Amino acid sequence: MSIQPLITFKAGKCELEPGNPQKVKAVPTPGYIYLYLGDELVHFCWRPRSAPASDPEIDLFMVPGDGSFLPYTGPDSGSDSDDLKSPTNGRIFVLKFTSSSQRYLFWLQSKTQHPQGNPSWFSERDQKLGQIVDMILNGEEVDVAYELRDIRNRRGPGRPDDDDETMEDVEGTDHAPNRHRQGSGGAGPDATGGDIREEGEESREGGADGGRA
Repeated sequence: MSIQPLITFKAGKCELEPGNPQKVKAVPTPGYIYLYLGDELVHFCWRPRSAPASDPEIDLFMVPGDGSFLPYTGPDSGSDSDDLKSPTNGRIFVLKFTSSSQRYLFWLQSKTQHPQGNPSWFSERDQKLGQIVDMILNGEEVDVAYELRDIRNRRGPGRPDDDDETMEDVEGTDHAPNRHRQGSGGAGPDATGGDIREEGEESREGGADGGRA
């Protein structure tokens, strides 16, 4: 089966661990999120980078308006887009549904663009990437090529946008303000995910990389 994704970008899966609050565990497998149009519906997919686009591990049929793809910023985060952060030690996006309480969590595997290397900071480019996906899921017409050119112009100085996070540095979250760490790992195996919940009905699963961010 030939697939022509609308957009493709580097991201890893996250798992949820029981607890109060629940904890988010980053799966370090290098992966891609990609969206494509098939059977008149958008497919939201994730695959390991070692797998072809025609063999995704996650393949969700998305009814327009049912899904949203948003940065996870925690219940206490403000809405300041210039200083948007995740409460974990990575940049996590949440795929939510209006038709069920199921959640899918993903962490961006491109390097952070924060001047001091804060791995939880959503840059303007990161936010724009999420907005493109969210618009596609909501059935909006998106000039993906134009939008991708726009976010490529939002790279941080000296930061190639195709570099990966240092996956060996994945570790737990520490919210102490004076915390220092080397590298810029992902979400972390013990990162606190606040009030993210995974319960209720299962989401609908369906069963070349196009525009790449």
